[in-house]
Amino acid sequence: MTTPAQHDRDLAEGRVARLKQDLRDGLATPPGDVAAMDELVANAHRLLDAEVAFDEAGKRLADAELESRHAATQRAVVWFAAAPVLVPLVAAALVLFEVLSPAWLPALVPLFGAGLWVGFAPVRRAGAVIRERTRAAWAGSVTAVLLVLALVPWSGAVVCTVLTALGIAGTIALLWRESRTP
Repeated sequence: MTTPAQHDRDLAEGRVARLKQDLRDGLATPPGDVAAMDELVANAHRLLDAEVAFDEAGKRLADAELESRHAATQRAVVWFAAAPVLVPLVAAALVLFEVLSPAWLPALVPLFGAGLWVGFAPVRRAGAVIRERTRAAWAGSVTAVLLVLALVPWSGAVVCTVLTALGIAGTIALLWRESRTP
């Protein structure tokens, strides 16, 4: 199923191809009179107009595709933000009730803030921004899972703690890069 922008681009591309072929056919034999030459010049002008229309249709198609990616990213990051927001929130409650040490707060606060940024900050309509937000959303979700594994007492908790710290730094770095993207 094609979108209207794809359909417009395909129509413009077909018209350009048809006009190019007409011009080639007209130039295959030298024009015999002034009327034939005028017809070739008119075909050349129609070809230029059709090429401009084709370029504009290509730009509209690129804009439509970017808009589609933008809308999909805005919907997806809300779901991805659930883990980076809820896990630190629950862990902070455990710190409040003295189940966990307050030493976890330096890791919980930045992850919580990153999760809020991922989920609720507006996503600008630029390809690089959309990619960075998606990467940050994935990094924040993976970091939240690592945080859960770090909070559970088991032999790999130390490794998960280190990976959680790296994940938090990576998520914040991705969000910083997104904010610096023009």
